[in-house]
Amino acid sequence: MASLTTPLSVRLSEDDTSFLAELEIEGAVTASDKIRGLIRQARHRAEPVDSFPVALAISHEHLAAAVRSVRVIEQDLDCHSEVAVGLMTTAEEFLALALATPRPGAATSDLSRHEARLVDCAARMTEQLLRWAVTPTAPAYDPAVITRRLAGLSDLMRIVSAAQAAR
Repeated sequence: MASLTTPLSVRLSEDDTSFLAELEIEGAVTASDKIRGLIRQARHRAEPVDSFPVALAISHEHLAAAVRSVRVIEQDLDCHSEVAVGLMTTAEEFLALALATPRPGAATSDLSRHEARLVDCAARMTEQLLRWAVTPTAPAYDPAVITRRLAGLSDLMRIVSAAQAAR
């Protein structure tokens, strides 16, 4: 741990104090620990992401509270949505890929590889949506949530197929 030598005084509103008290930061118990944790998080966000694992940790950190909240509510209401949780998981991966961009000075091949990974993730999400659309009811809170969008997607898929056949 770094040497803690510079005292810092800060005034907070009651709302901020309550927020800080309830805030969960790994390894932080006291308000001072949490403030140091917030500074550490801000420093990490300001630095370029140097690898996919680091980017995945960051994206997971950003979305973990939302996923946890959905899962807690699902437990309370005794319902589950593969659609909601699946899309949130894909969003986490997509955000990680977006954060792990090639650095300045990268070669065109690095950009192409990055682009391919983004397209692959988006394609896997689209494939999953289409799998959920195969049945009349999706594993979702609203079983018709996918089928309501299916007509527009079907039209678009027909246009894409026709355009590819014309090539």
